[in-house]
Amino acid sequence: MAHLQPPNIIETTHIFPPKGTVPSTTLPLTFFDAPWLNLPLSEFLFFFSYQNSTDCFLKDILPNLKQSLSITLKHFFPYAGKLIIPPRPDPPYLRYKDGEDSLLLIVAESTGTADFNDLKADSAKDIRVLHGVMPKLPPPHVSPEGILMRPTRVMQVTIFPGAGICIGNSATHFVADGVTFSHFMKYWMTLTKSKGQDPAATLLLPSPPDHSCRNMIKDPGEVAKGHLERFWSQNSGKHSSHAMPENMVRATFTMSRKQIENLKHWVTEQSENQSPVSTFVVYLAFTWVSLIKTLIEDSGKEGDKDEVFHLMINVDCRNRLKYAETEPIPQTYFGNCIAPGIVSVKKRDLLGKKGVLAASDALTARISDMLSSDLLKTAPSWGQGVRKWAMSRFPTSIAGAPKLRMYDMDFGLGKPCKMDIAHIETGGSIAFAESRDGSNGVEIGIALEKKTMDAFAMILQEGIKEFET
Repeated sequence: MAHLQPPNIIETTHIFPPKGTVPSTTLPLTFFDAPWLNLPLSEFLFFFSYQNSTDCFLKDILPNLKQSLSITLKHFFPYAGKLIIPPRPDPPYLRYKDGEDSLLLIVAESTGTADFNDLKADSAKDIRVLHGVMPKLPPPHVSPEGILMRPTRVMQVTIFPGAGICIGNSATHFVADGVTFSHFMKYWMTLTKSKGQDPAATLLLPSPPDHSCRNMIKDPGEVAKGHLERFWSQNSGKHSSHAMPENMVRATFTMSRKQIENLKHWVTEQSENQSPVSTFVVYLAFTWVSLIKTLIEDSGKEGDKDEVFHLMINVDCRNRLKYAETEPIPQTYFGNCIAPGIVSVKKRDLLGKKGVLAASDALTARISDMLSSDLLKTAPSWGQGVRKWAMSRFPTSIAGAPKLRMYDMDFGLGKPCKMDIAHIETGGSIAFAESRDGSNGVEIGIALEKKTMDAFAMILQEGIKEFET
């Protein structure tokens, strides 16, 4: 597919929460937020089928989207706010100022050079074709006093007349994690589908987010201090960006529920105690093994048999950590609330005949260890583990999760016909989502160089067939 030409901008609108509904507010960054200050943006794309014209969308759909987004921002106001960066040594913080801060919404129309069906296809495509529908975060503003103010989120709705629409989100990850983003999207979606009524009139609305416990989340062992030092030592006035990789494509693969069950059955049979294994563990183990096999073959460097490969997973700490003596961080908490876990497996085990079993056992053990430990007490050592992961060959991480139910976003147009996590192209991440057909399968999104992607597709499919026999 040819490079996507920039769409025509129809309008740019600043969406404010309803006036007077949110007082001017400041929120501190917690030790969960600080690690994300220097990392690339979080980027999500949702594609929806829409057979009508641009004029119909602007008249029939867009006003309701805007109205419901405004009401949603009443509760998710940090997405309309800014990161305030005072001169060092004062730490950055989040601010929402009533009547001044807003979320930028861009409305655009495809120029006709891009085929909507190609954009939403699972097959490998140049990563650049999605960049035209991904909004760019506005640059920071500098006050006369030298205070930097960075917007936290921007959204773009791109219309493909007679074919579909794309809702693109670009956000700074230090504001909130995927659980909060999913919460925000589902709140907005529910309001939109109910024609933007007042929240009290809609029984299906999710509970609003919780901002109250942020001030009481204590930093164990000054975890945030080191992250702030790195933030200050770099150019803190700009959000992180990355160079465009050459010859990189992205593709989506699907594992059916039956294929996952075959994997689970094999792993359970092969394990010493034959204890059941989780769905999350087996599909992640299988994908990780397939990716490392591909990358080693592509590099042409076998390496030492005792070489250790590392996979970083994230454990949601909501309802698992207490911010007060008796109160756990609620599931509706707005912000980042994930702990990194590093899973390590030796090459000879990971690439052996029972590599998926070795990866599954390591994943199960690491998750069990994290869930049974006092995560706050282990927080000071998280950075050491992440550094070990980052310095290894082929460090791999995951983005998204089927449990977030990203395909449940029905704005009255039907559920998405495709969802892409675009920021995996920064390297090393595998994206996971529930299968869009509702069959309890899983979608695997990945970005690799073209020749490497071809090899990965072959290894993945061969592996699936092997477990079907």
